[in-house]
Amino acid sequence: MSTLTAHLRRAMDLNFWRHLSLRSKSMIFVLMLIAGIYGTVVLFIFTAAEQNVEVRIHSEVLHLGRGLARDAAGPLLRKDGGALLKVIQQVESSPLIRHAIIINPQGVIIASTQLTAIGRQEPVSPGSGREEFTAPIRVGSHTLGYVSLHPNNDTIQNMVDTRMDLAIRRLSFLGMITAFLGLIGASLIGKAFTRPILRLSQKIADMESRLHVDGVSPYPPAPVDGDEMMHLEEGFKRLEQRLQQYLMELNQLHRRQQAMQCMATIGEMSAQVAHEIRNALSSLRGAARYLVRYEQPVNRQDFINIIEEEVQRLYDMTQGFLDFGRPYHIQLTEVSALELLLRSSKRHATDLEAKNIALTIDCLPSLQVVVDPQLLEQAISNLLLNAVEALPNHGGCITLYGRREGNGQFVTGVVDNGPGVPPERVSDIFKPYVTGKAKGSGLGLAVVTKIMMVHDGQVELRQRDVGAEFALCLPPQRSDR
Repeated sequence: MSTLTAHLRRAMDLNFWRHLSLRSKSMIFVLMLIAGIYGTVVLFIFTAAEQNVEVRIHSEVLHLGRGLARDAAGPLLRKDGGALLKVIQQVESSPLIRHAIIINPQGVIIASTQLTAIGRQEPVSPGSGREEFTAPIRVGSHTLGYVSLHPNNDTIQNMVDTRMDLAIRRLSFLGMITAFLGLIGASLIGKAFTRPILRLSQKIADMESRLHVDGVSPYPPAPVDGDEMMHLEEGFKRLEQRLQQYLMELNQLHRRQQAMQCMATIGEMSAQVAHEIRNALSSLRGAARYLVRYEQPVNRQDFINIIEEEVQRLYDMTQGFLDFGRPYHIQLTEVSALELLLRSSKRHATDLEAKNIALTIDCLPSLQVVVDPQLLEQAISNLLLNAVEALPNHGGCITLYGRREGNGQFVTGVVDNGPGVPPERVSDIFKPYVTGKAKGSGLGLAVVTKIMMVHDGQVELRQRDVGAEFALCLPPQRSDR
């Protein structure tokens, strides 16, 4: 039963401490610290004061005894009993002495404040103590006797108690002043300590109210018990949950926006594809009607070639549309950047040789990159094909490069000395079915953009005085190992 009561009391004490505010806890801590320091100082001062009072009283008794020994030397030499009695009676007015005696060297009391003690034998014990003080009576090197004083211990104790009571009252008054000043100081310290915490808690509450716009909170209210630190911790937890919810909603909105953009892109592509299909079908219809009308025309082969070209163009357009629309499943692998550039360049070795284009590859053999090799090789190949088609038949130069930049990202790109990209086409060059070539599909750069998106990177058209530079930028987390 007693153990259960102790546990209940401990639980109540912890619950009480838990319900206190941080300011109250800090005030209690500061007050306990001040009380501990004050108690230690008071104990030290009290003990030192008591010892000091006892030492001072003992010093007075010593001084009185030595004075009697000096005064008694002359009467002892003259053997003047009356003068010796007057000397011994000097201590009767002192409340510190109960009685005093003068003893000759043989131990016989020859003078005393108690007349009945004269003539008795008294053992001589030179020295001082709590019960008796003995001082020798000397003339030169001769000892004529001893003065023995018996302190009045009751009176001395009363004097000590009186002085200590006065010291206690003074220390108590000092303690009240210290407690008052300590309470003010603890309040100021607690206020200064909790002010930034309360300000931060208020900021969190304001942020929660601003983030919550529907009027109904999905989270439980802040706990009533606990101090400011616990409220601040709970506020951070609620804010974290709310931000996580908003991040989820933001991701959902982002995916919806991407889907809407994809739908818009598909709509634009569909219109462009429909336009291209209509043109191709018009050409096919015209060629077919001509062949039907004239069974054996002179230029029959030309119309057949037109039909074959338009059918091939429709096939290529449809295949490009399907390739662009299909999802890319990325498989990251650490590969050599130089080998990636070499494989991409080999795809167009015949085109480079046919147009007499000089190709330079600038990449360190030790440079490694974490990518999907097939997808990135396709992106580089598309950029390289665009550069080849933009250059003239003679005097063209292309540089393939791969490097690690200062911010840690891996950058690879294609630089040529061709005519470059007109300023009016810079904003639309990465859109699907936007091309400046007579027979281009308009999907090359769009596919590159999509490949870089699945790599969390981007494709950039960088300004140059001569020619064009397309750079593929991968973030550090994709390229660092």
